[in-house]
Amino acid sequence: MPDYAVIHHSLDLALHLIDTTSGTLLSGNGAVFERDGKPFRFLSKGDGHLILIGQGRRNFRLTVRLRGYVTRDCVVDYAQLSEKMPLLELPMLPDGTLPFEGKYVDLRGTLPGLTELDAVWLGENSCMIRDFNPKKKTMTIFNPHHLLLDRVFYALVNPEERVYEALKIEESFSETQFLLDKTPEMRYGSNFPIARRVFGLVGEDGAYLLRLSDRGGDSRWLVRCRAGETEWFQTVDLRSPPEEPLRMPEQEQDAEAPADPAGKGGM
Repeated sequence: MPDYAVIHHSLDLALHLIDTTSGTLLSGNGAVFERDGKPFRFLSKGDGHLILIGQGRRNFRLTVRLRGYVTRDCVVDYAQLSEKMPLLELPMLPDGTLPFEGKYVDLRGTLPGLTELDAVWLGENSCMIRDFNPKKKTMTIFNPHHLLLDRVFYALVNPEERVYEALKIEESFSETQFLLDKTPEMRYGSNFPIARRVFGLVGEDGAYLLRLSDRGGDSRWLVRCRAGETEWFQTVDLRSPPEEPLRMPEQEQDAEAPADPAGKGGM
């Protein structure tokens, strides 16, 4: 009998904290974590790669507190993560207390019923979709600048209709081929960009905050909103942001409707 024991460790969770405004992977140094309200620790593998080992893959509520960022609270649902590589990418929103290279514009307000909020930069055209294999769920892109698409949440953008479909990258095979979690429903053309999504925060009362950076050149962002089953898009120019950033679709229609010249409403 050998006088040693073999110990197996299984990866329960890999966590990436992402500055959603810039796309930067944060180191996690100084972060405070809670699991179902109780403090615990992630192991740091360096360069922002945080892992959890030997804890079991049980759903839990994760709270992250990090200086310079809004506290995040989310549910870790393993049914939504890859069994092979359970990676959770958590967007962190800067709270404005730390210096920021460049400048950004806040879209802030309250829209009752709002549940989701994210955006893509309309000036992004570095990578375009080339093909998608529905059987293998693999996307091939045109990536002439050899950019590293190493985040999870992207979007397939229709620049003419000003809409986009959310994409989630499960695995990267090369700088041009990626495994997606599902088949895109949008019919696409060769000029449809792949853009990184920037996330906002939405409270239970519909209070929202979306922080977008002015990257120079095109100052327009395409914002996706969801309230229940209703999804809509708005284009926002950061150099002339509206006083009321987000509006429900029916509000947009009311604003565009001509005034009644007689001052009388109809039924």
